[in-house]
Amino acid sequence: MPELFTQPIFIDNEGFKLDEAGSLIAGVHIDADKAYSELPDLLQKFINTQNEEVWSEIEKKIDYIYSGIFIMLNYLDEETNFMCKLQEEVKKNKILLFKPNIMSPDCISGYNHGAGSAYSLATKWPMVAAIMRWFHDNGNINYSQMGLIEGCNDLIASICNKTFSSQINKIITNEGILEGRVEGLVDGEIKTFDGGWGFYYVRKYLSSHCSQDESDNPMNGYEESCNGILLAPGEAKNKLMIYDINTLQEVPSRKRIVSVPDGKNFSKITINKIIIGGDPSNPDDIKLYPGSVIINVPVPKMHNNDLITNSIKNLGIALYPMKCAKSEDPLDTNWIYGSPNNKYPNTRAKLPHSPWVMKIDDETHLPIKDKNGKYISFKTAGSSGTQCDLLKALQNQEVFMIHISDNINITNITSSNGNTALPISEGFIWSSLDCVALDTFCANYCFKTLPRIYAKQLQEKYHLKTEFLQEVPFALIHKQNIITKKNVDSPLLRYSLYKDAEIRGIGSQLYHIKGLDLTTKSTLSSYKGHLIQEKNNNWYEFMTKALYYNYLTLLYNLQTTIFSYAKACDSLFNTNLYNELMNMLAENNDGVIDYNEQGRGFETAQLETFAYCLNLLITDEYGSLKSPYIQNISLLKNSNSCWNPNAQNFMKESIFLEKFSLAFKLSQQENQEKDLFYNKMIYGKGYWPSFKTVEYLYNMTYVYGGQSLKSISLSSTYGCLFQYCDIVKNSGNYTKNPSTALSDYFKDLNSGEKPLPFTFFVPHGFGKLNGIKVPNTIETNDPKLIFTAHFKEIW
Repeated sequence: MPELFTQPIFIDNEGFKLDEAGSLIAGVHIDADKAYSELPDLLQKFINTQNEEVWSEIEKKIDYIYSGIFIMLNYLDEETNFMCKLQEEVKKNKILLFKPNIMSPDCISGYNHGAGSAYSLATKWPMVAAIMRWFHDNGNINYSQMGLIEGCNDLIASICNKTFSSQINKIITNEGILEGRVEGLVDGEIKTFDGGWGFYYVRKYLSSHCSQDESDNPMNGYEESCNGILLAPGEAKNKLMIYDINTLQEVPSRKRIVSVPDGKNFSKITINKIIIGGDPSNPDDIKLYPGSVIINVPVPKMHNNDLITNSIKNLGIALYPMKCAKSEDPLDTNWIYGSPNNKYPNTRAKLPHSPWVMKIDDETHLPIKDKNGKYISFKTAGSSGTQCDLLKALQNQEVFMIHISDNINITNITSSNGNTALPISEGFIWSSLDCVALDTFCANYCFKTLPRIYAKQLQEKYHLKTEFLQEVPFALIHKQNIITKKNVDSPLLRYSLYKDAEIRGIGSQLYHIKGLDLTTKSTLSSYKGHLIQEKNNNWYEFMTKALYYNYLTLLYNLQTTIFSYAKACDSLFNTNLYNELMNMLAENNDGVIDYNEQGRGFETAQLETFAYCLNLLITDEYGSLKSPYIQNISLLKNSNSCWNPNAQNFMKESIFLEKFSLAFKLSQQENQEKDLFYNKMIYGKGYWPSFKTVEYLYNMTYVYGGQSLKSISLSSTYGCLFQYCDIVKNSGNYTKNPSTALSDYFKDLNSGEKPLPFTFFVPHGFGKLNGIKVPNTIETNDPKLIFTAHFKEIW
């Protein structure tokens, strides 16, 4: 939970005055535990038992969230009168489209009905339920005038169907997965698939808070979801629908190409008519697609190749449709934004995610070089241009938007891996009509752990661009070790999206706050942009206690930290790490690497590889093994031009940066260990490893998942090869006991048994762990062989 700074906020010489200028951000602070604690367990229990007393406990949590939403949106309406504008739009037959952030719908496990792998990464369905209820109750808007939009992924549905559809004798649709519950009939008996996001439970909650007239029954539309029935908003009479905004090619009539005023990456964008409305010159089209009001409901996450996923990114990336080709041919898979070019696009790899974008070969999924051996790339406006272009297109179509950011839990460490994501309990919900103001404030909150009285002094002393600063780890040499002290930094010093969006007229970075802390019944406001709370007639800063960052963008998040470690290593070991970083990434020679300095554009190539590998999960019989193997090996082998026959090294920067992230992680671990190469060094509990140790641990973990034969992981690169060979060539005799599969195999080899028939070629230095040769590996210098696996076929 956030905390109050013990001293009242610093009073400037001109006197203290609450912020009034800029866009309003209305919010509440609630008890995070009352909102979300034990929610997955309660839902699991309800699904498994259908006990209505358990459902009542869930409803109490949603009611509590609703009490906060009620206060917050009333604050917003009092000053902005947004409900008047919204009612005008509804009178034009526009529907309220709620856009959560659902990167993956695996929030309810289809296996045990508990929390799915993406639960901590997605907008929670109870939040959407509470917001929908508010618009219904306070705006007199029927549920049939609402809908949910999300970019569905056919790949996820296909994987789901491989496992579950036979159990209910029914194809599970994209919309069914978002519902989180699909009913089928098996031998005359109703069977259910329970897994996915949870919109069915939104419907269930809302059903107990409405008249349930035919025109206002939130359960209407559920059957269409389960049966994959696509209806335009004008056809969906009396129905609360889920709309898959990704799938346009199968119904080309839903496409509409719109211009982007002052477009940076795109002059025109194809958007689903459900969002922007039909062709203005065609009355019949407008009747089918009257347009929408977007209720944007993101959840903040520290992003893998940006700063934060929040309201801008939840629209600015997610509304580009993946299944959309230039032609009207329903069978055309030459996608404009999605990748790969087949029927299962799963990433928006063709969108510029960084300023430099490499040209990709559609067949090999690798970057293309010119005749001189240099990568062919072109300069773009990067991720900022991509996001702002989409928002400008919406703005140009006069789409009214309300942004509600669920900051009850903010996701730290990663934006894509539910196993490593760390939800930080903050307890806030914020709303605004201005996505730029909202995202600016949320970023200011996340990256501020230093009270303003100190931060302002540092800003003036060092001429910093922001006074929102955080304490960060700082590496220092102490005798023969590298230890951790504290310093000050902020990624906001290196980030330009909010400024870019403001310049393009999307919104304003200037804001003021009005809100209430429900836990203390005290007022929330802002001073110079800082969140403050009233207590005993004084105003105190409300600050997070967390250090927010993403491991994959650590150089940009915690640059002072990474630079200090690089310089410490250079001083101790006569290396050149700091200059390597600068030479790889810095473009303007100002001594800083900002978010627009991301090297040669490896992100596009990395996303293409990722997209291809995800497809293997469906297209290859052994995709669950081949996909992670190829994904890992493709990235590693293409980081070194000596490790592949085409002299590719486009992943060099990415792998180099990941090693610095590993160094930071090792310095933060709870246990201390001896450095592998320098006897007087230790790492852990604030001590940093040598970079030589980092490189060794990175490589061995990447390939084997551990540093000894005993610690080799069955899910590692090597483990995938072993599993495949055992299943295909050995009837799965080892892998039928997964926990002992590798140890049993190594034991049998020591007893004289024949090795399994596969060979894994690795570079010199990769074939031994703790001096012991890894079975089935051969070290080689041949770039045609390195990181290839040979069975009868070759991986």
